[in-house]
Amino acid sequence: MSGDPSGAADGEPTTRAGHAIRKLEIGLITLIFAAVVLIGLVQIGLRNFADSSLIWADPAMRAGVLWLTMLASALAAGQARHIKVDVLGRKLPESLRHWVARLMFFASALICLALTAASMNLLVLEYQINELAFLGVPRWMVLVIIPTGFALMGWRFLRHAFGLSRAQEISV
Repeated sequence: MSGDPSGAADGEPTTRAGHAIRKLEIGLITLIFAAVVLIGLVQIGLRNFADSSLIWADPAMRAGVLWLTMLASALAAGQARHIKVDVLGRKLPESLRHWVARLMFFASALICLALTAASMNLLVLEYQINELAFLGVPRWMVLVIIPTGFALMGWRFLRHAFGLSRAQEISV
């Protein structure tokens, strides 16, 4: 992190709403990670020492990993610290790199927004089926993070594409 309280140099949001969303994301990631680790440790202990297990633990941990993945991906996209495949970046002239990076952010945003729409269809189907994931939690509630995460990523990639974000390193 930089010494700038706005965090702009680190790709952090510069608005109050942006800070609140980022804190919420980090808080959820922390809470879910701790819960997955705790459930896993209890499950291991029960299997090794009590020859028993929690029937809901494995599906709950899978749901937690899904939520962690989508939230962390959205957070990384907002900071332009997501996984990038740089095939041409180093071979392009310096004057073109910025524009190619913006084009890649725009293409990534379009893909994320298309995945948002597709995952909404999945969510509607899951809602209609009304199957349970674990402990009385409907599967659609577990899967709601998929379109939410893709929408967040798409929005953040669009912000990078149009230069509305101040990510530390925006490159191809």
